[in-house]
Amino acid sequence: MRVLEMPACPVPASIAHAVRERLTVLLGGAEELRTRTIDRLDPARDLNFDHFRARHMVAELLRTGLPPGGEAPDFELPSTDGHPVRLSDLRGRPVVLHFVSYTCPVTRGGVYTMRELRLLYGEQVQFVEVLVRQAHPGELHGAYRSYQDKLGDARLLELEEHLPGPLLVDDLAGTVQRAYGGLAAAVYLIDSRGTIVFCGTWGQSPALRHAIDDLLADGDPRSSAGKAVDRRPHLAAAIVAGQRGPIRGGRQSLIDLELGFPGAMALMLIGRVARRALAPLALRTTPVPHPVRAALLAGLVVAGAVVGGYARSRSRGHSRSW
Repeated sequence: MRVLEMPACPVPASIAHAVRERLTVLLGGAEELRTRTIDRLDPARDLNFDHFRARHMVAELLRTGLPPGGEAPDFELPSTDGHPVRLSDLRGRPVVLHFVSYTCPVTRGGVYTMRELRLLYGEQVQFVEVLVRQAHPGELHGAYRSYQDKLGDARLLELEEHLPGPLLVDDLAGTVQRAYGGLAAAVYLIDSRGTIVFCGTWGQSPALRHAIDDLLADGDPRSSAGKAVDRRPHLAAAIVAGQRGPIRGGRQSLIDLELGFPGAMALMLIGRVARRALAPLALRTTPVPHPVRAALLAGLVVAGAVVGGYARSRSRGHSRSW
């Protein structure tokens, strides 16, 4: 049986150029739409919002952070002890720049893994954390109306979580947070020359450790297993160990979290009850094997459905009794 071979047909340069231009226009339009959507969901004037809503969660999922390869925006912020710290003054060693919030479950859940990374790389890498806006304001710790309120929460976070510092405090306008893409729990790895080499949009992830290893090994976290960008929502640590974050805000903080992210309270309750079993899987700086990750996710979904069903049945029972 003869196999017919089709001769190669080169694409004319004019057609290739037209296709590239069309793709550029389409991608530019998509980026503009994404930016406009974020601005509508989470406008700059509402930076210090009083109530967390689903729109804030959606905006966070749409944000991409700053891409690796560019220079990290320089800034100078005061630390909790009053001493100013300028990012450019830290050049010479890599920097892990981590954005945190007093009432954020992602911040609270990431305390343990960030502590482990400090122990592993503290001699070679500088760790800097920046307190940004209140993630889940409530009646106990609400939206920031003054810098002193924000500084007070930063000092409480430092004390309660035994953070070694430096913990810097962003201004009320969120200048540094916005300069780095507006993300509330992002982490950036910046090389010794001040170039961003890794962005994690949802805080600490196993990809960060890979990126640090690759950077220290040969100066390029994209050269092997480490990913230059990790946009996956890493919520396991928040589910297992992040409950204290929104609890700090108060009752209203917990109500708003459940309204904005339905099922969050059930998941965190399960994580709290099963913390001893889940902690080795959730509070780690290395990836969980895929089969284990799938089984864990399925278990959480089933357990959440059971808890949610039980709560709904109790609610219906109470309504009938009335």
